[in-house]
Amino acid sequence: ESKISETSGPYMLEEFSTADVIFAPYIERMNASLYYYKGYTIRDPETRPKIASWFDAMEKRTAYRGTQSDVHTHVHDLPPQMGGCYSNTLCETIANQKKVDTGPWDM
Repeated sequence: ESKISETSGPYMLEEFSTADVIFAPYIERMNASLYYYKGYTIRDPETRPKIASWFDAMEKRTAYRGTQSDVHTHVHDLPPQMGGCYSNTLCETIANQKKVDTGPWDM
């Protein structure tokens, strides 16, 4: 949040760049995994407005929308690649897991 806040626009640099392209899959996976396994929301316009703005700007790009993955795929495909992900038992975590696994998908 602090680094991306150094720019005036929604992107990592002043304009859309390869930095956004390179970091997009990592931020997507962090967003999904932390949401599902730890009950932590990265894409929160109240606490992290610049990151939320970055997601919004990226999703307006047709090329990004064509390659963007969904939260369900990230959280169920990534753990085998990483050797496992472990949930905590916070109420937020349990509620987030239910949303991802059964809907509604308004995350």
